[in-house]
Amino acid sequence: MKKPIKIFFLISTLIFFFIFLLLLGGSFFLHKFLEETLETNFTYTESVMALLTQNANGESEKKLKESSIQEDYRHISIYYENNFSALLPITKETLDFAISKNENLFGETILEPIDLLVFEDLEELRGFSELNDVDGFYSDFHKVLAFHNAKKEMILAEDKYALYAFQKMVLHEYTHYVFARKAKNPADYPMWFIEGAAEYVGSDPKEVYFPYFEKLAFEQLKSTEQWEEARKNLMGDPYLQSYYAFEFLTLEYGEEVIKKIIESVDETRNFEDSFTEITGLTVLELESMFLSSYKD
Repeated sequence: MKKPIKIFFLISTLIFFFIFLLLLGGSFFLHKFLEETLETNFTYTESVMALLTQNANGESEKKLKESSIQEDYRHISIYYENNFSALLPITKETLDFAISKNENLFGETILEPIDLLVFEDLEELRGFSELNDVDGFYSDFHKVLAFHNAKKEMILAEDKYALYAFQKMVLHEYTHYVFARKAKNPADYPMWFIEGAAEYVGSDPKEVYFPYFEKLAFEQLKSTEQWEEARKNLMGDPYLQSYYAFEFLTLEYGEEVIKKIIESVDETRNFEDSFTEITGLTVLELESMFLSSYKD
């Protein structure tokens, strides 16, 4: 074998060996991270599978599933206790509605399997989500939609406010799931846009009113930490503000503007540049325009 060829094979072997060591070390780091984060005893193989499937089931999730009734509906596995059985038909109808509304807003999206967990204990739900003051949530890490089974009797009695609140919660959280499937990298988007999409799909415009609230700068509603801080502002309402900003965009440019913004961000990886390119507005201009349009 000629010397240059020997050198080539030697270098190639060293490179592949180095890559192998990196992957091996990374997989063991992942294994340790999942065990500590989810407080469960993952095997090494389970950790690798969690990486490949992008779905990690923690100990609390496993226990809940084991003690629950499972019913598969479309691409969704619903886990619930007997106490929730009477609400199952309404839940399925609401999921159908959520799928339809999201398809209208985002277009065709590849819908991967997702679990829907129904919690009977509110504190257990909040402990699982590690969020305070929530009745429902979506975790892309766990590939889980979850909500608390509350006001069942009022919903079954066809109390319109209880039914609306229930359906809005399901629609809102399901939209987070679809958005995470539609956007190539959800981290490229500010929280006001992500939550605005979920509120827009989840809300019935006839049931939304425009109370006074202290406007929050969109610059302060970008990160998860900023959003959680904004939720503590008693005079502000980041959810409602984001809803109205979203509704302004769809009324001004049509619902297709949302899909265009997402497609552009997928290419540019810069939300504000894409937003301005598609709408002709800066985010700062949107901030002043959407409020004045409702107050006039």
